[in-house]
Amino acid sequence: QEMPDVSKLNFFTEPKAFFQSLLSEKDGKRKNGSRYYYSVLENLEETNTRSIQQTDYSYGFEFRVYRIMNGSQSLYGVLILYVVPNSPADKIGLKRGQWIVEINDIPVSEKNYTILTGGEAAILGVSERQEGSFLPVKKYLIEAACEIDDDPVHYQNVYLSDDHSKRIGYLVYNHFTAGKTDEDQTYDDNLRKASREFKKEGINECILDLRYNNGGLLSSAELLCAILSPESALGKILGYVEYNDKNNPQIYTMTLDAGILRGGVNLNLSTLYVLTGEESASASELVINCLSPYMEVVLIGTQTEGKNVGSTSYKNDEYNWELHPIVCKIYNSENKSDYANGFAPHYKIDENSNTNLDSFLEFGNPDELLLSKVLQLINGTDGVGEVPASRSSTEESIPVYGSLDRKATNGVIIR
Repeated sequence: QEMPDVSKLNFFTEPKAFFQSLLSEKDGKRKNGSRYYYSVLENLEETNTRSIQQTDYSYGFEFRVYRIMNGSQSLYGVLILYVVPNSPADKIGLKRGQWIVEINDIPVSEKNYTILTGGEAAILGVSERQEGSFLPVKKYLIEAACEIDDDPVHYQNVYLSDDHSKRIGYLVYNHFTAGKTDEDQTYDDNLRKASREFKKEGINECILDLRYNNGGLLSSAELLCAILSPESALGKILGYVEYNDKNNPQIYTMTLDAGILRGGVNLNLSTLYVLTGEESASASELVINCLSPYMEVVLIGTQTEGKNVGSTSYKNDEYNWELHPIVCKIYNSENKSDYANGFAPHYKIDENSNTNLDSFLEFGNPDELLLSKVLQLINGTDGVGEVPASRSSTEESIPVYGSLDRKATNGVIIR
């Protein structure tokens, strides 16, 4: 609605700067003291701007860089969030919760951590952390970055409640992507397969781990909602996509369509437990918002990002640029879209806090920080027994960079 004054535009500036001069202050939000726009222009020749719908070129692990302050001393550490199966990182045995403290025998710093987003073969100095201290470093030779098959259906398992009355499905779903290419449906089919396996196991409770899922395709979100919703909700309105009055039609209606299951199954759940983090955004938040009118959705973790908008893509084959403008707003069936500041968790647990950084266990471990909380809630044992004392610490761990930012979508992606 806010068109820029053409007389003030510089049509000879470089493409990204020119594109930013077109954007409204209502686009995106302020973050860490600066404006963060959701609408973006991508140079397809730059591999580090590739969206999650394209092949991922990396070592095969996602990470977060911390500056660790202890009095007047400081050092940098890289915490591994998860490792993609069959990737270079997986082949040398890197695990979630390990710390990279050296790269090619040089301590990690702001000057060299970007190497970890993908490059040549490298020597990684890897440690583990106990009670705020790093254990002796082990050296790993990781092969050069390559094309990674990052299936969003990252991990699944089934647990039995203490009284054996509940079978609990746990799914780690890391991005809303249909397949390896625009035409491929491999990842959506794997999601359908996961639903069949959960149905075969007879699950009646479900934990959906979206803590590292910063969004993706609307169509994949619609599929996930059709799998998780109560059976009685199938055929009903999931939500709305609202464009401005220049678009025809102005409203697109999303439905809980059993037809898109196509080999998948509806799990007929009444409650959904969702693990969230600051990276949970876009299509992840759509699932939370649009399922809430039909079932109890319980959030465990930290506040989500707050992207209640959608984008689409425009590409001219003559040039290597792709445009991703914000074009719409997302509502649920009750016309609610009031999560521009994110969803607050019902149970706040910050895995990034100083003391919790020692507790990064593998996905699926019943003692893992967020998963254990949900299992306690389901078993009715939350708050029962002694609460472990937190270790006192003068240390402060400050997040500096997260590799998942490279994969962040600009809003729910609509095709």
